[in-house]
Amino acid sequence: MLPKLYSDSRDRLMVWARRTPSRRLATDATVDVFAVGLVDSAMTLAAQAFTSLLPVMIAASTLEKLKPLADAAKDDLGVQLPDAQIINTSTAAAFGIVGLLMLLISSTSYARALGRMYGRIWSVPTATLRQAWRWIAVVFVVATSVVGAALCRELNGVPGVGRLLEFVAVYVVWALVWTAVPMLLTANRMTTRMCVGSGLLTATGLSGLHVAGTLFLPRMTKTSQDEFGLLGVMFTVIGWLFVFSAIVVVASSIVGSVAKDSGPLGIWLRTSR
Repeated sequence: MLPKLYSDSRDRLMVWARRTPSRRLATDATVDVFAVGLVDSAMTLAAQAFTSLLPVMIAASTLEKLKPLADAAKDDLGVQLPDAQIINTSTAAAFGIVGLLMLLISSTSYARALGRMYGRIWSVPTATLRQAWRWIAVVFVVATSVVGAALCRELNGVPGVGRLLEFVAVYVVWALVWTAVPMLLTANRMTTRMCVGSGLLTATGLSGLHVAGTLFLPRMTKTSQDEFGLLGVMFTVIGWLFVFSAIVVVASSIVGSVAKDSGPLGIWLRTSR
């Protein structure tokens, strides 16, 4: 009796969910989000970002000219690390030869992980070793965007419209970046409309995360640091990066689902360069 009741209920729910084009699209998009392995994909990207972005910020904070930018990014994350000693020009040159090479090699793993994610979701080939400059470009673009989003907080001081200006500026930064990233990693194999759609949807989620992070992340980081020291800070940062990465994965998956749909929006997305 119970198995039959469950089967009937499931069939009725599926009929209801696919009765109209809008319901069918929403159902397919939801199923696709979980089918791509949301948790695994987001955790992989978060781990790669953690091992790529944080060392870059720490290294940059030791260079006098880059310290204000690195501090802005760390403040946006709420990370309070011990102050690093600013190194002189000769030491910076030594670091530039050895350290920069190691950082570039390790940081491209984040770009490669992003490329695999787009390739799996959108079923397209991604950048190869011969196009390694695209990986480096993605690392530079994403790292710059984190600093840019942090610097947008300065607009909050504008009387009356500061908060609105900050939100709009952050949205524009994320939209440009996450439109460019899939273009670079898929070597322009996807339509511009799909990349722009993914960028706009990603920017919507990340802008909301920026607002939430501004309100809660510094407090959460301070509490974690007081409770568990540097280990607590690391856990908070990796958690924030997981949410950040999940937004990127979900936005890409939704755009991929819409592009596969037979409706007018899907046709519009996939039939123009």
